[in-house]
Amino acid sequence: MLLEGIGELFRDPQTALTYIPLMPLLGFIINGFFGKKLSPTLSGVIATAAIGMSFILALVVVSATFIDAGPSAHAGVESGVATVSHSFSWITGMSSNFSIDFGLRVDALGAIMVLVITGVGSLIHIYSIGYMSHDKSYWRYFAYLNLFCFAMLCLALGDNMVLLFLGWEGVGLCSYLLIGFWYTDVEKSKAGKKAFIANRVGDLGFLIGMFLIAWHFGSVEFTTITTEAKALAANGSADTSLMNWAMFFLFIGATGKSAQIPLYVWLPDAMAGPTPVSALIHAATMVTAGVYMCARMGHVLELATWVPVMISVVGGLTALMAASIGLVQRDIKKVLAYSTVSQLGFMFMAIGVGAYWVAIFHVVTHAFFKALLFLGSGSVIHSLEHGYGHGNPDSQDMRLMGGLIKKMPFTGATMVIGGIALAGIPPLAGFFSKDEILLALQTTHRDAANIYFIVYILGALAALMTAFYTARLLALTFFGEFRGDKRIWDKVHESSAVMYLPLCVLAGLAVVAGFTNIPHNLGHDLNHFYGFLKSVFPLSEHARSMTDAEKAALTSAEWRNQILSTIIAVLSFVAGFAIYKKAGALEKAEKRIQGGLKPVFNTLLNKYYVDELYEKVIIKPIKLLANLLYVFVDVIVIDVCLVMGPAFVVGAFGHVFRRVQTGLVSAYLYLFAAGAAAILFYFIAS
Repeated sequence: MLLEGIGELFRDPQTALTYIPLMPLLGFIINGFFGKKLSPTLSGVIATAAIGMSFILALVVVSATFIDAGPSAHAGVESGVATVSHSFSWITGMSSNFSIDFGLRVDALGAIMVLVITGVGSLIHIYSIGYMSHDKSYWRYFAYLNLFCFAMLCLALGDNMVLLFLGWEGVGLCSYLLIGFWYTDVEKSKAGKKAFIANRVGDLGFLIGMFLIAWHFGSVEFTTITTEAKALAANGSADTSLMNWAMFFLFIGATGKSAQIPLYVWLPDAMAGPTPVSALIHAATMVTAGVYMCARMGHVLELATWVPVMISVVGGLTALMAASIGLVQRDIKKVLAYSTVSQLGFMFMAIGVGAYWVAIFHVVTHAFFKALLFLGSGSVIHSLEHGYGHGNPDSQDMRLMGGLIKKMPFTGATMVIGGIALAGIPPLAGFFSKDEILLALQTTHRDAANIYFIVYILGALAALMTAFYTARLLALTFFGEFRGDKRIWDKVHESSAVMYLPLCVLAGLAVVAGFTNIPHNLGHDLNHFYGFLKSVFPLSEHARSMTDAEKAALTSAEWRNQILSTIIAVLSFVAGFAIYKKAGALEKAEKRIQGGLKPVFNTLLNKYYVDELYEKVIIKPIKLLANLLYVFVDVIVIDVCLVMGPAFVVGAFGHVFRRVQTGLVSAYLYLFAAGAAAILFYFIAS
C-alpha cells in the first residue's frame, strides 16, 4: 500500500503538487514536537529530507507539465499551460460569483519559483547541518527553516492573492523567528522585531491593494484577474486611476518584503540571524517575494500609468544608494546585505519598465550567486569563530581577515566565482541578467523614456559600485596577508564537506545559469528563459513586430550595452582588487578618503543616517503618542474613570451607610418608621 501510494504521488502531478508544500510542513511538525529528543544530525537530516522531497516532487510536476507533453510541450508553454491542484473552497457566499479557494498552481512562473525555492533551499539545509551542529537549539532552527519553506511555497504556488498573502505573512513571521533566533542577545532580538514591524507597515499596503483588486475584478484568482486585465487592455476601458492606486499600495507591500526605499532598513539588521538564514531568506527567497508579486500582477500593472515609472525610479535610487553604502562597510555580511538591497533595486527597475521576465531572470541568477556568497561568508565566520568565540563581531570584520584562501581554498575559489557573477563580468550569470535590465531601460519606447534613461544611468553607476565593493570584499577576505591575531590564524581551517559541497553546486549554477538566455545579438534562438516565460507576462517591447531597421538598431544597442557594461565591471573590479589586496590597504584608503571626503565617507559609513532620521521623525513621535494615549486612555479613562472611580464611589457609599448597621432592633424600628412616614408623605403630597 505504501509503495502504491508513493507511486501514485509520482505519477499524478496534481497530487504531487499538493504535497510540495506539505513536506516541509511535516518536517516542521516532527522537529517542532520531537526535535529536542533528536541528535543535531538527525534533526538536520529530517528537515533536509523534507525540503529535498519537495524539490523532487517539483521536478515531477514541472516535468509532467512542460516536458512530458512531447511535441506539444512547446505549444503548451506558448499557450500558458499549467498544473492546478484545487483542494477545497475556503470562503464562499460573499456574493453569487465570489469565492476563495485553497488551490495551488504551477505555470511557467510558478515552475521557476518552486525550483529555486526547493533547490536552493535544499542546498542551504544541507549546509546548515554542519553550520548549526554545535548549537544547542538546532532542532528549533530546522523547525523554523522548514516552516519558512512551507510558507514560501504557499506564496509562490498559491493560485489567488489571499493564499499568496497567507504565505506572505508566514514568511514574515518565520523571518522574525530566524533573525531573532539567538534571542538571548538583546541586539539580535531587536533586529527581529525591526524586521517584523517594517514588514507589517508594508503588509497594510498589500491588504489595501488586494481589496481594491478584489473590488474591481470581483475575484482574487490570478487567472481571472489576468483574463480581465487583458480584456481591459484590449478595449481600452480600464479605470487607470483605480489601477494606479491598487498597484501603488501593492508596491508599498513589496517595498517592505523586498527591502526598497523607504522600508529597506530592516534587511541589513537582519544579518543578526544565522548566516544560512541570510542565504535562504535574504538572498534567494523571501526578499524576492515582492518582485514575484509585482511580476505576477504584470497585466494589471500595465493598466497603470504613473506607478510603473515610480517603481523603476524607486528601484534605481535603492540600487545606487545601497551600492554606495556597501563601498565602505567593514562587516562582511553587511556588505552582502546592502548588495542584496541593491540587486533587488535592479529587479524593480526591470519590473517598472515592463521587462518582467528579465526581473525573474535576475531573481534566479541572484539566488545562485548571492546564496553562494552568503554561505561562503558563513564558512569564513564559522572558521574564525573557533578562535574568536561564537558571536564575536571580530569574526565578521574584514579588517581582521586576509589571506584566507590559503587555509580555505574551496570556500575562497567558490566565493571568487560568486563575486565575479555579482560584479556582472561575462560569462557568468550575473552579466546576462544585469545586462538585460540595463538594455530594457536604455531602449524602451514608453512614454516616460527620458525618466527611464535617468534610471538607466542610476543602474550603470550602481553596477560600477557593485563590481568595486565585490572586489574589495574578496581582496580583504581572501588575499594579501592575515591581519588578525596570529593565534587565530593557526585555528583557521576549511569547512567540512557538508558545508563546502553546496558551495560547489551553487558556484556551478552561477557559471551556467546565464546561458539559459543568450542575448539576441549572440544567438537569436538561444533566449530560452524568455521563451519559457513569455506566455505569463504582457508582450515585451522587443517581442513586437519590428522592421529591419529597428532590429538592426536593437542589435547595435545590445552590443554597445554589453561592451560598455563589461568594460565598467572589469575596470571597477580590477581597481577594487588592486587597491585592497595590499597590506594595510584598507586603512590607507580610508585615511585618504577621509582626508578629502570625510563628510561623504562618514555619511556612507553611517548609512546616510536614515536609521537616525527614522528614529527622530517616526519612532520617537509614535512612542510619544503611544505614551500619551496610554496615560489618557489606559490610566485616566479606564483605570480612574471606569475601574477605580466606580470602586471609590461604591466604597464611599458603603462607608457612609454602614454606620446605620448598628445591630440594635430599636434603631431599625426608628428607620422603618421614618421610611414608612416618607412613603406616606409622598403619596399624600402627590
